[in-house]
Amino acid sequence: MLTDPTMADATTGNGSGLTKEKAEIRAEVRARLQLLTDKLREVASTRIAEQIWTIPAVATARSILLFASLPAEVPTDTIADEARRRGIQVVYPRCLPETRAMSLHSVETPELLLPGFGGIREPSEECPLTPLAAIDVIFVPGLAWDDTGHRLGRGAGYYDRLFALPGKQPFRVGLFFGIQQMPVIPVDSWDVSLDAVVTENGVRMFS
Repeated sequence: MLTDPTMADATTGNGSGLTKEKAEIRAEVRARLQLLTDKLREVASTRIAEQIWTIPAVATARSILLFASLPAEVPTDTIADEARRRGIQVVYPRCLPETRAMSLHSVETPELLLPGFGGIREPSEECPLTPLAAIDVIFVPGLAWDDTGHRLGRGAGYYDRLFALPGKQPFRVGLFFGIQQMPVIPVDSWDVSLDAVVTENGVRMFS
């Protein structure tokens, strides 16, 4: 079993080609995102926020894990507002840099999200812990995705560690803009595929 992403190859699993290929994909997608105008981003984000509720697992969820989006990511505040309106518990992660893990906290109002690790908004200290087992759906950020449901993150591995926790995993939904799709995402042994991806172009189900 591979344990170090620098020791894998995109084709054979031996060598250093995979890390380089992932870096090239990240650079290409970041360049694409810079070309996305504010207007196109707004229209796409509205469509994404509407379409997530057509996924049965999302529509029937009692609790969801959201990410507080960075400027280049799909905005999630509207999704959180609608979830609370539907009576769904909204949970956010807090990054723990010393272990590169995340703790999960129920957040009742957006005011309880404060700037945290890397400038990302995170739950304040008063937000209670929520076990992963209590969450029905995880909304996952990323830089790229492909036709098989594989996701490429930013490289820190926080979500990889979350997905590796024992027990039943929540339904995993990636939120992306259409321009973030790539033909193939290189896969390491620890990578876990998504159950669905939502873009402005529609919903793709993988499970």
